[in-house]
Amino acid sequence: MLTYDFEKKGKEPLYEYLYKCIREDILSGKLKSKEKLPSKREMAKNHNISVITVENAYAQLIVEGYIYTEEKKGYFVSEISEQYIDYKKRNENSQKKNNIESKKKEKKKQWFVDFSSNHMVYDNFPFATWSKIMRQTLLDQENTFLTSPAATGVEELRNAIADYLLHFRGLQAKADNIIVGAGTEYLYSIIVQLLGKDSTIALEDPGYKKISKVYESNGVRCLHLPMDKSGIRTEQLVNTNAKAVHISPSHQFPTGRVMPVSRRHNLLGWAVNNNGYIIEDDYDSGFRFSGRPIPPMAGMDSSRVIYMNTFSKTLAPSIRIAYMILPDELIEKYNKELNFYSGTVSGFEQYTLANFISKGYYERHINRMRNYYREYRNRIIGAIKQSPVYSKVTIEEENAGLHFILGINKDIDDEKFKELLKQQNINISGVSDYCYNKLKEFEHKFIINYSAVPESRLVKALEIIDNILK
Repeated sequence: MLTYDFEKKGKEPLYEYLYKCIREDILSGKLKSKEKLPSKREMAKNHNISVITVENAYAQLIVEGYIYTEEKKGYFVSEISEQYIDYKKRNENSQKKNNIESKKKEKKKQWFVDFSSNHMVYDNFPFATWSKIMRQTLLDQENTFLTSPAATGVEELRNAIADYLLHFRGLQAKADNIIVGAGTEYLYSIIVQLLGKDSTIALEDPGYKKISKVYESNGVRCLHLPMDKSGIRTEQLVNTNAKAVHISPSHQFPTGRVMPVSRRHNLLGWAVNNNGYIIEDDYDSGFRFSGRPIPPMAGMDSSRVIYMNTFSKTLAPSIRIAYMILPDELIEKYNKELNFYSGTVSGFEQYTLANFISKGYYERHINRMRNYYREYRNRIIGAIKQSPVYSKVTIEEENAGLHFILGINKDIDDEKFKELLKQQNINISGVSDYCYNKLKEFEHKFIINYSAVPESRLVKALEIIDNILK
């Protein structure tokens, strides 16, 4: 006799719970093909439920083909593919194993100190202001929420971005050349379609590996070119057939280097002479702590530069809004060939962000965050300088961004060093982890993402590092 625990049904109707229990037994192979089920009365009596409940459950199973009835004989299990049942068993076992492994990995992520994470501090997000603007946006834009946003983004947001770039970055950009998308990964795929999937794109080495993964997943060939102190050398691009070069000239990741104006002109010359493009990733430009912000390359020649930026870094990673400015030639091609795309960011979020920018809240937020992280960085670096480990390390490229480089002044095994730290529940990445070619100059250099490092734990972490380096 089939027996089920009805105390586990929760808020489900009785018949639905019974239906699911029987269906699961059939799919798992517990109930075999052509096996006879208990009569409605037997099933009802065994579980102390009404006959109507059983009848409804059996009726649903019959409709879906899990069981069938024979007149005056009763209810029987239908023939279900044995191959499917075996597959389902294997799949369920595999899923259970994956869930166990996933839970193990989640536990491993609870680091005492994680120098590899650069998430924003919760208290720094302007929740009150954002909520106020959202409410006002609902009132002001109620008639637009029922319409689909344009593929390039709502006009109000594109205008707000263009105005912000002009006044605070010195970049003249036409709103009609701006495309808003749900994250830079989406925008990379648009670039690939505009340049052609048979294109070659050159990237910095070391560099953020996710960029090349996105390009390569779209069929593009990627070249990883080693940098000198000024970035990618122009002569490296000659005879490569590269259609574009993807760089972060104002604050390169992970080195933090700034490309000087002479190298920028050289790259622009390459782009002009080879009908190529420079993809300028300006993601970290907002957090510069000394001197004036570095002007974007797009301001030097908008016809050869695709400018990209995102609000994920300055506001929150969950705000998946990025944008790019296409040269006239490419925006024309986009409007002719790709304007069938639907907008990938909700109109409500776009209108909210447009108001946040145009009313000056975004610039005030950036200034506040810049001051906060300047002071926080100074405290982190101050703690390092006061620690015994300071005699064994150097601090590099600390004047911008939310990370700096910690160089080890000893001949160490980088992998062993990272593993010893992991054993002490400290996570750290080396600059060499972002290299495609084995570049000796980046050995013994490690990335300190300080935005998520609790000051209360830093002293202990530095003691552990010092002991390992003894």
